[in-house]
Amino acid sequence: MQLTQRTGAERCVLRAVVVALAAAPLVALPGAAGAQVAEVDTTHSVFYEAPTRTHMFVYTPSGDLTVSPWPWLDVSGGWEADVVSGASVSTKAGGVYQASHAADVVSTASVHDLRNMVRGEATVKGEMTSLTAGYAYSTENDYRSSSIHANARTDALQHNTQFELSFAHNWDGVCNRVQDAGATSATLFVALENSHGCFTADPTRVTDAIGIDTFETSWGQSWTPIFETQLTYTAQLIQGFQSDPYRSVILGEGIKAQENVPDERAREALTARMAVYLRGLRAALRLSARGYYDTWAIRSGTLEGEFEKSFGESLRVMARGRLYSQTGAVFWSDDYTGGAPPLGPRGQYFTGDRELSPFWSWLGGLRAIWTIRPAQGRILGFIDSLKLGLSGSVTGFTYLQYTLGGVPISDARAYVGTLSLNVAF
Repeated sequence: MQLTQRTGAERCVLRAVVVALAAAPLVALPGAAGAQVAEVDTTHSVFYEAPTRTHMFVYTPSGDLTVSPWPWLDVSGGWEADVVSGASVSTKAGGVYQASHAADVVSTASVHDLRNMVRGEATVKGEMTSLTAGYAYSTENDYRSSSIHANARTDALQHNTQFELSFAHNWDGVCNRVQDAGATSATLFVALENSHGCFTADPTRVTDAIGIDTFETSWGQSWTPIFETQLTYTAQLIQGFQSDPYRSVILGEGIKAQENVPDERAREALTARMAVYLRGLRAALRLSARGYYDTWAIRSGTLEGEFEKSFGESLRVMARGRLYSQTGAVFWSDDYTGGAPPLGPRGQYFTGDRELSPFWSWLGGLRAIWTIRPAQGRILGFIDSLKLGLSGSVTGFTYLQYTLGGVPISDARAYVGTLSLNVAF
C-alpha cells in the first residue's frame, strides 16, 4: 500500500520488485475456490545487484498463517527477514573534484545487516463490506519501525463496483551519530561510522525519529464479465531524519559532510489499471500507468504490462515488463564542489543517493504458479490445495547524471528470484 520509505537503496529496490511480482492480479484466471479454514504461506526471495563496487546480496524469507474461525473473520500473523551483505557508497564525490585529486575519493563500506519483522492482521467481513486492521514491528542494527494500518472496503451494484480506503502510520527511529557541540551547521556534521552502540545508552549515539502517514483510496469497476479497471490515489507525508547517516558528500577542499536532505517530504501518486480476460486464449492481459510527484521535485512515470495464461487447471504462467523514468530532486548534484549545472551547490541540502538522481529503468520477469487441488477429497486427508510459485526478474538501471568519481553508472543490473508455497486446509 505504501509509497515505501526506505532505510537503504538496496532494500528499497528489493521490496519494490518482490512486492510487484507477488501482487494479486486485477483479473484472476478462473479456478475453483474451496472453503478453507486455514492457510500457510512461505516465500523465499534472493536479490542481487551489481552496479560498480556494491554487489549487494539480500535473502528474504517469510512465513504467514491465516485462520478463519468463522466465515466473517480472518486472522493472520507472520514473520519476514532480510539478510543483507555487500557494500554501499560511504563517501561520494563527482568528476570535477575527482579530476583534481589523484586519490580515489569515492569509497565504499561493507554492509552486513539483519532485519526481522513480525506482523498481525484481522479482517471482519460482511456480505458487501470488510474492515481490516493490523500492526507490524521490525528491527535492524540501525533502524526500528512500528506501524499500524487500517482498511475499509465496500462493494456496490451487485459487486461490480468496489471502493477502498486505507490509512497507515509508522513510528520509526534511525540510529545516528551525536555531533560535536561545535558542529552548528550541516556542513560540519560527521557521518555515522557503524551501528555499534545503536539503541543503547551509548552517549555517542542518538535515535532520530521518523513519522510516516500514508493514505490510499481506490475505485475498482467491472464493466463487463471480462473487463475491469481500477483507479488508485496514494498520498504520503514523511517527517523526520531521511538522510543516510553513513554517507558523506565531498563539498570542497577539506570539507566532507554527512549527507543532508530535508526533514519533510510529501508524495503523491495516481495509478490507472485495466485488465481484460481473453476467453479464447484462457489468458489475462493487464496494463497500468502510474504518475508520481513529491515536494523534492521528483517526478516519475511508470508503464507496466502483464500477460498471464492458464495451461489446464493447474498451471499459470505470467510474463511481465515495466518501464520507469524519473527526474532528480531539486537539490540533487553529482558534484557539489562547483561547476555549471547540473554540478555545483544546491542550497543547504546535499546528497549522494543515486535514487534521488535522474534515471530510467526497465524490468522483465516471468512467473509460474502450479496448483494441486484434488477433484474429490483432500491431499493426505487434510490439505485442500497446494500452490507452488516460482518467479524471476531482471531490472536494468541507466543513471543520467550519477557517477562514481566521474565514472558513469549506465548499465547496472538487479536480479530477483522468488520461490513461494501456499498450503490451504
